[in-house]
Amino acid sequence: MQHIQQNPEELVRLANVAVGGLCIAGAVGCFIHLSFSSIIIGIYELAAGIVVLGMEVRQPTEQQKALVSHYASFMHSFIGRGVFYILMGVLLLNHYTLLYVCGSIIAFIGLTFVALHFVPAIDTPSTMRAPDNDPEAQPVWQAPTE
Repeated sequence: MQHIQQNPEELVRLANVAVGGLCIAGAVGCFIHLSFSSIIIGIYELAAGIVVLGMEVRQPTEQQKALVSHYASFMHSFIGRGVFYILMGVLLLNHYTLLYVCGSIIAFIGLTFVALHFVPAIDTPSTMRAPDNDPEAQPVWQAPTE
């Protein structure tokens, strides 16, 4: 507990790992219900969960950060990641109780990330920072500070 109080960015990383795991669990739940839409949502959730876990479990290289920054620059800000998590959570609100629980938790974490964007209480962890010098990366919008 003391480690989290000294370094609150670790709490954000734990939330990201939880979202990745819940996305993968939700994808498995989507594959149980055999319909075209459930399988498509399951594939999307599985891919998103693997990407989120891959970014958080091990430190990404500059090349991997540049790739994510080029194709998914929203992953480098709280508001972008929060809206993405809300979308993933809402997509899971489907057929089974497991999916409702996973989707609700993911959407709640997404709402928390959106709130963290407007209340600068915690700095972004190193896994959410954009690469140092990528000329092709799209800029991440930041709210004006006074």
